[in-house]
Amino acid sequence: MAETTADQEAAWIRQVAEGSREAFEQIFHAYKPRLFRYLFRLTADPAASEELLSDVIVAVWKGAKTYRGEAKPSTWIFGIAHHKAINLLRKRRPEMVELEDNDLQELEDTQQARPEDLIIQKELKEKIEQALLRLSVSHRAVIEMTFYQGFSCQEIAEILGCPVSTVKTRMFYARRQLQGILGKWGEGTPKGGIR
Repeated sequence: MAETTADQEAAWIRQVAEGSREAFEQIFHAYKPRLFRYLFRLTADPAASEELLSDVIVAVWKGAKTYRGEAKPSTWIFGIAHHKAINLLRKRRPEMVELEDNDLQELEDTQQARPEDLIIQKELKEKIEQALLRLSVSHRAVIEMTFYQGFSCQEIAEILGCPVSTVKTRMFYARRQLQGILGKWGEGTPKGGIR
């Protein structure tokens, strides 16, 4: 699906508020992969992520009339997703699972890499993903929203309902913990660092 703009997505939400199933399907298709990836990184549970994704989409349908357009549509939708995931995680502890390559995006473009480089990248990616699972949910959330979803600190603050300074503090500690975990595993900081 082609990239959408915030204005286009806001129009879809207004149409959903008026009962448009077509606009609802547009939102669903535009957000499904990103939301699932985000929820999976927080919960580490594919079944729970699917169920949460359904809950988020239903909440978007039901809550479209309450969207005032003060935040970008992506911020509003990810805010719903984040709060639903946190509510689930408060009820139970996340399980550690093996992450499949096809569940997650590649860390770097591998089109011209040598086979041995691909193996090293794959191993490092797996270690980073396992290290992420060792972080608290709040730290994983800021890493996911920043590096995998591309949200700014301001947008993350809106999603989480906290000050920007809290987001920056969480990012600082998340990066520090990741570096410590990877250092213990003998990996050090990945090429390009953990920003």
